[in-house]
Amino acid sequence: MGDNKDNLEIERKFLLRNTPVFPNGENSDRTPVKRLLIHQVYIEIDGIVNRYRMTEDMRTDERVYHHCIKKVLSPGVFEEIEEEIEKSKFDEVSESTHRYIIKVRTVYNENGFNWEIDNYIEMKLVTLEVELDDINQDIEIPEYIKPLVISELTGQKEFSNHSLSTIQEM
Repeated sequence: MGDNKDNLEIERKFLLRNTPVFPNGENSDRTPVKRLLIHQVYIEIDGIVNRYRMTEDMRTDERVYHHCIKKVLSPGVFEEIEEEIEKSKFDEVSESTHRYIIKVRTVYNENGFNWEIDNYIEMKLVTLEVELDDINQDIEIPEYIKPLVISELTGQKEFSNHSLSTIQEM
């Protein structure tokens, strides 16, 4: 994989105390853009970690499946080669010994950014991610989320989804 700007994912990640309670009211536009149930399966093939993902839209029940190879270029900057796959391929890799993670992602749009809040199933963990055009881009974490931020996790390998994943013996 060569460095290809079309395949770059640039993001900052934060540890949250808990899931934010979003303000309501007549002036509130803080309705989730989407709520997703995400199952990620990790299998190492020839020394390369392959991620297989099922993403279910919790409003429509629509499911999409992807295969991805993600390479760290620098803290918070990744090269991501991703392709859509058939459900049968996802099912096939899920039936072998693998690592996995399940999370519910709620996406909000505010201050020109999509704020992705991940609630991890099977562990008490809530994270916030924001995708950027540049890792040094200024961001303003929304006021109702700011008090919940414990620390920034950007670049901390132990908080990558692969590192957090659990081994599933088949």
